Amino acid sequence: MRPKPHLSTIGGFAKSRVGPGGRQDRIHRLATAQGGGLFVALIALGAYFTIASASFLTQSNILVILLQVSVLGIVAVPGAMLVVSGMLDLSVGSVAGLAAACFGEFSKVMGAPLWLSIVGALGVGAGWGLMNGILIAYWRFSPVIVTLGGFAGAAGVAQTITSDVSRYGFGPAFAVLGNGQVAGVPVPVIIFAAVFLIGVYVWYQTPAGRHLTAIGANRDAAEAVGVAARRLPCILYVLSGVAAASGGLIITSQLDSATVQIGAGLELQVLTAILLGGVPFTGGRGSLWGVLAGILFIGVLYNGLTLINVGPYVADLAVGAALIVAAGLDVVYRRIERLPMAVVEAETGQPKGFAKGVEDPSKGVSPSTSRSAR
Repeated sequence: MRPKPHLSTIGGFAKSRVGPGGRQDRIHRLATAQGGGLFVALIALGAYFTIASASFLTQSNILVILLQVSVLGIVAVPGAMLVVSGMLDLSVGSVAGLAAACFGEFSKVMGAPLWLSIVGALGVGAGWGLMNGILIAYWRFSPVIVTLGGFAGAAGVAQTITSDVSRYGFGPAFAVLGNGQVAGVPVPVIIFAAVFLIGVYVWYQTPAGRHLTAIGANRDAAEAVGVAARRLPCILYVLSGVAAASGGLIITSQLDSATVQIGAGLELQVLTAILLGGVPFTGGRGSLWGVLAGILFIGVLYNGLTLINVGPYVADLAVGAALIVAAGLDVVYRRIERLPMAVVEAETGQPKGFAKGVEDPSKGVSPSTSRSAR
């Protein structure tokens, strides 16, 4: 009977402490360099806009920035967890529009109470996410194909049920969701903060967070050691759908209008923030704090350029350039990440790709598992 590999050997978690000073510690610091570097870039960008505009570093403008990125942040938290597990959701923008359209139909056409209309819209998002999760996590369909189909399909469903007619006039109670304040802080910002803190706890303090990283590093090996490699991603797709629906409701509340155009382009903003934050497209590693830096970087860039009277197209160009730089840094990181295995081979004489403490494939661990430890 073949022994199961330990979770710590999956996807680069092999325990190889080689040489004085702990080269593994230095590699661990490199793992956080990309997200930390973005924080440095964010501080430098803020310093520039502070000098260029006296209106930038004010309490009111900071709240405006946080309000502008709140929907992006709410959707990016489960989105980052999906990407770190080797998956993604390109349908969030259309699902936000579908949830908003359904809310308008429930409230204005069917005459449902406000709370029931909200629950119904959130249920639509959860249902769409569940469909994605079953197709991708359980049936092993391609995440890109399924969610890209959802991107088109959800928009088509929204246009069909509304006949492309907007609904408006939802009353002051619903307006609190997008325009209300608590102790001077906008309600969407509070929701974003709560979602992010929950995400931080799950990512860093629970086994589920470590399991998501293991799934992204090597799904088959993670499943072999007992990780719920199907159930966890499926749950994340449901949460991603709920987050997208919540974002659609917040925007609907801010506009006091439910239209199928709500959420347009949201999927690209979410993916950009995640990749800028250092979560690679292939998954397996990343930091939610880095994703926060990516979210704030986008918000500060658009806000600052607006204050100094520079068009939004320049901001799009700058975000695109930053994304290319982030992709280049990820390539550099992945090359540096392989260095410890070369050191192990040179100093211990073990076969290339096998760190101390990792079983040889011939002794019961599959070659794919051992290769993932490189």
